[in-house]
Amino acid sequence: MQPKSVKLINAMRKILIVHTGGGLGDVLLATPVIEALKFNYPEAEIDFLVLKKNEGAVKNHPLLHKVMTMDAPRPTWLQVISWSQKLKAEKYDAALILWSNTKLAAILYLAGIPVRIGQSSRLSYSWTYTHQVIIRSENNDTTSHWSHILLDFVRILRLPVPPFKPKFIIPEAAESRAQKLLEGLPDLPGPIIGIHPSKGISDPESRWPTAIFASWLKILAEKLQARLIVTGGSHEKAVMAKIIAQSGVPCLDLSGRTDLDSLAAVMKRCQVFICPDSGPAHLAAVCGTPVVDIFALKEDFPHRWAPVGAPSVILRPQQWDCQERCFKGKCRHFSCYRHISPEMILDAVSKLLEESKRRQAFDADSLAEALDSDNI
Repeated sequence: MQPKSVKLINAMRKILIVHTGGGLGDVLLATPVIEALKFNYPEAEIDFLVLKKNEGAVKNHPLLHKVMTMDAPRPTWLQVISWSQKLKAEKYDAALILWSNTKLAAILYLAGIPVRIGQSSRLSYSWTYTHQVIIRSENNDTTSHWSHILLDFVRILRLPVPPFKPKFIIPEAAESRAQKLLEGLPDLPGPIIGIHPSKGISDPESRWPTAIFASWLKILAEKLQARLIVTGGSHEKAVMAKIIAQSGVPCLDLSGRTDLDSLAAVMKRCQVFICPDSGPAHLAAVCGTPVVDIFALKEDFPHRWAPVGAPSVILRPQQWDCQERCFKGKCRHFSCYRHISPEMILDAVSKLLEESKRRQAFDADSLAEALDSDNI
């Protein structure tokens, strides 16, 4: 006779994924969890609870039944009670909480969800989980990719997990908007190259090394005759304007002019996208665009956070000028980016462009062979 817990796991019909931490990239890399659950429970309704600011990463996912949003990663205790009552009424069979904290754990516990999957090793709340996941990155694992680590939340149920990749769906309206935006591209013969020269820091106008990114734009325009696109948030428009002015080359400035969907559609039309390690790098790769991803800070982990879904070149300094400890939130000058030279950027972009040409030639040859075979 099977234990009750096993019967319940085999009969799941309604599942909740909770991811209310991190940024855009963190949520995009969690989308394989959706597919892994749907693969094992094809009839189940899968809901997703996410921070309001990251809702766009999953709102169009075709396998989700419903997306709910939370304003802040740490709700008040009054909100804990409210959320627990709301989730209890939904009658979920299971919940996977991919970014834990005490209050979120309390919500699931008070909601009475039978199967609660969360991280181990937290004295204050791990005991509330029926299944405790050992987070590999907390146990000296620096090479496993974060998307693979998150799939451990499914594997703990002893379910098969094929190698799913992150997914982002671009609506048709966003495709049309991107096409319209790109009418402003510089009139040059080279490849379309996008760059998102920011990393989501506070007070970027006083802290961000704009001249470095300007030098990258300059060499791409001069050596490749590239049609350059600069992207950024609405709060970064002044910084992007400064970078473009310092470069002295023509660029299409889309900072503050795109929402997430239209940004993805613009990225899809680029032949290469350049980005310091951040959410837009992951978005570009998920959309199939080759990425030059710069992991300049000591705190960066290229193996864990490399873009998935498209070819990429990872650039990392061989030396640092700063002290032993290095954190984005505390850095005042980001001198590490000075060790990523314009020539390194040019070489990386050129490599990805050449690889794309070889793939296109191979695909064309394969298609021709297939057509010849059909005509025999």
